[in-house]
Amino acid sequence: SPHPFGQAPHLSDDGGVEVFESGAILLYLADKYGGNDTPEKRAKYTKWVVWANATLDPICFGHGMSGTEIAAPNKAMDRLEGILGQSEWLVDNAFSVADVAVASYLNYVPVFFG
Repeated sequence: SPHPFGQAPHLSDDGGVEVFESGAILLYLADKYGGNDTPEKRAKYTKWVVWANATLDPICFGHGMSGTEIAAPNKAMDRLEGILGQSEWLVDNAFSVADVAVASYLNYVPVFFG
């Protein structure tokens, strides 16, 4: 694997671009193909990708994959549920990498712990 730690995910794109880690791959693809050409536009989805990686990983998988804590009382999950209760999508009422970043964590909980 071209990933420096021999892991997945890894993306090899046109022109020899190598990107690893899911959040970095999502941000790269959004920058390259998403038409978000200003820092202000990129900030709308970047904050969600970073939040998902930093916050949802320990909630969904536990520290060191010790088990999900998603059913435990949690302010972050309560707030996310409130946000998604008001809008189907996280950014500008449209599907984006922000939704992919958040949903991917939530989707894998039943796969690993179901």
